[in-house]
Amino acid sequence: MIGNDLTTQAIEWALKGLERRSQVSANNIANAETPGFRASAVDFEGQLRSALGAGRISRIAEPTLSPTTTPVSVNGNNVRLEDELVGMIQTNLRKNAMVEAFNYKAGLLRTALRTQ
Repeated sequence: MIGNDLTTQAIEWALKGLERRSQVSANNIANAETPGFRASAVDFEGQLRSALGAGRISRIAEPTLSPTTTPVSVNGNNVRLEDELVGMIQTNLRKNAMVEAFNYKAGLLRTALRTQ
């Protein structure tokens, strides 16, 4: 880890939550045609927001995995492929933003070290 400050910790936790969300979405997509399969969703933003509001991220619980409330189709499956694909795109954009934020932070630290 480059730093143990709040910003770096928040980026790390966000990337972990986003990675878990990607895994769950991939599982949902893989089971889109499985009779009786119920899609899941991942939430971590509320926990991260609370930790940031407190000014420290000492320990955040793992991202919350919960079943979706999407209506069930005739075969008992509730995966909506379009929603999953849009969600994957959003998740990837958020991951990219977190990587950019981390790279910016690392660049600031490199600059600070060069000037000393």
